[in-house]
Amino acid sequence: MWKLLTGAKTMHGRHVVHRDIKPGNILVGQDGELVKICDFGLAISMSELPPYNQAGTPFYVAPEVLLGKRDYDALVDTWSIGCVMAEMLTGKTLFLGDDDDDQLWSIFRVLGVPDESTWPGFTSLPHTAEALRLLPAGHNHSRLRDLFPEEKLSEEGFQVLQGLLTCNPDKRLTAAAALKHPWFA
Repeated sequence: MWKLLTGAKTMHGRHVVHRDIKPGNILVGQDGELVKICDFGLAISMSELPPYNQAGTPFYVAPEVLLGKRDYDALVDTWSIGCVMAEMLTGKTLFLGDDDDDQLWSIFRVLGVPDESTWPGFTSLPHTAEALRLLPAGHNHSRLRDLFPEEKLSEEGFQVLQGLLTCNPDKRLTAAAALKHPWFA
């Protein structure tokens, strides 16, 4: 995770957003010392002005992108890194959906359905009204800790995972902020 986040920090520092970070786009050397982010086919330069199109492998796409936000930023990559972290811990993809609505439901079933208090502007995103209409009721609280108990992930490690997998991009950890977390000390 340290090496992956360091790569993302460097990439974001150069104003590049990958938009398709997933296990298949992370190369790990035989000894585990070398970690590289590859396949920049969907990457964009933040010097290009929005609107940006939806891009990426659905299981790793940030909720703001699924909800139609067209002026997203590098935080879509840290969401994807959080998904990769969860997958490294369990060996399974955390959020599995058949389409965008099902993908959102998969996310909200684990993290809880956001609202205006947890994500100001959530209800004004282009696809939110339709997504909420299609989603089953309930699931207003996060079950993330239930899936990653302290026996599997320390409190400090969980804070990193939770910070990366925050639906509200304004509260999501950047790669640089994640690297400063005590878990990496």
